[in-house]
Amino acid sequence: MKKIVWPIIAGMLLLTACQNSEPKTEEASTPSKQPQQKVEIKKDSTFPYPNLLADNDQTYSLLTIGEQGEQTPIEKDEKIIKDVTNILSLPTLAMIEKVYPNLAIENQSSYILFDNSGIVYQSKSLKSLKSFLAKNSLK
Repeated sequence: MKKIVWPIIAGMLLLTACQNSEPKTEEASTPSKQPQQKVEIKKDSTFPYPNLLADNDQTYSLLTIGEQGEQTPIEKDEKIIKDVTNILSLPTLAMIEKVYPNLAIENQSSYILFDNSGIVYQSKSLKSLKSFLAKNSLK
């Protein structure tokens, strides 16, 4: 029993003695080679659903309603993903109204496009959405 207890006690003493309880200061840390830049994402605080907004002012975010019935999924459509980084698809308008009750949806739109401050475009047609994105490219 003594053969087991003494190594355990010695190990615990070594572990506690080796711990550094002093907080690290900024000067003690090694500086990185490149300065880090903070990217601030300013989202409109009045918009009730900031998770639907685009991440920055160079992209859009898209909410689709219902089954789109396209051969190519919208997530792989080059004309869409060129400017749209976030795509959320929900199957029914009723589900959208439950999840986002304060969202101003016009005429059971199938496509709702957001910038980083709110809704910028709504359409039932994928063709008109692509046309809007072509005319209003952010990049």
